[in-house]
Amino acid sequence: MASRMLIGISSLFALTMACTAQEAAPKIRILGVGNSFTRNSTNYLPAILRSDKAVDADVALAYIGGCSLDKHVNLAKIHEADPDDPKGKIYTYLMNAKRARKNVSLKEMLLDGPWDYVTIQQVSHKSHKSETFYPYAKDLYDYVRKYAPKATIAIHETWSHRIDCARTKNWKLLPEAMYEKLHANYAKVAAELGVRVIPVGTAFENAKKRPLWQYVPPKDFDPKALVYPAKLPDESKSLHSGYSWRTDKKDKTRKYVNMDGAHAGRAGEYLGALVWYEFFFGKDARAVTYVPKGLSEEQARSLREVAHQTMAEAK
Repeated sequence: MASRMLIGISSLFALTMACTAQEAAPKIRILGVGNSFTRNSTNYLPAILRSDKAVDADVALAYIGGCSLDKHVNLAKIHEADPDDPKGKIYTYLMNAKRARKNVSLKEMLLDGPWDYVTIQQVSHKSHKSETFYPYAKDLYDYVRKYAPKATIAIHETWSHRIDCARTKNWKLLPEAMYEKLHANYAKVAAELGVRVIPVGTAFENAKKRPLWQYVPPKDFDPKALVYPAKLPDESKSLHSGYSWRTDKKDKTRKYVNMDGAHAGRAGEYLGALVWYEFFFGKDARAVTYVPKGLSEEQARSLREVAHQTMAEAK
């Protein structure tokens, strides 16, 4: 009887210790300093994390649309010179894909820690130009290190634009060449700073090698000739945002076709979030159960495999 009681007490103690350990698991806090591309890669990350009960994390963004490394640095300098100057407080502070505050400085967000990780990146349309990283990547790294000294800093690799993106057409730059340049730039800066790269851009390239993601632009398509609500081209194989109907800002009754070949679409956002998930939490992206609405299970499985493959190659 006594031995049974002892076993029971031991089992209860073990269970209590296990529960306490689980409850005491530290929350991981990540702050992404960037722009809409950072937002793209983290849009689905909170939902992925909610589907994994073993992970407790906050994912925050210091967000300004189209913000480059030099702009981040210049805003920091403005705020350091005069903390009350509104010109240095133009960030939106997002927490777990929801707005937390507007009109804040980068310093305020860095001090809203402690942060386990802070990420930096170059704006997409400058990422293929090596000179745009200097001296700003190091300056931003130092600023983050000053106000979040215990955080591990990482560089978020952006991705190449779609083959029919107007901007890269004007540059006469094919997506493959854009990727090669930006990939080399991120790798070089990361090595100089002694940090790791979150290889989202590489994941995009790996995905495009699969038939499921080999997007081909429609031939002889004139978006200006379409009248709402005409059907838009099939873009199910695209990782980018692509075509969408927009309402004219001046004439609210008129809709026009907008083309965005730079930002990630649903599939690209899911892929980016999967890479961040495996990068920061060390878990196999193939085991993720969350699937965004609008993606088939085949598409989701393919993107999970690509994310895992990319991270395996990066180690």
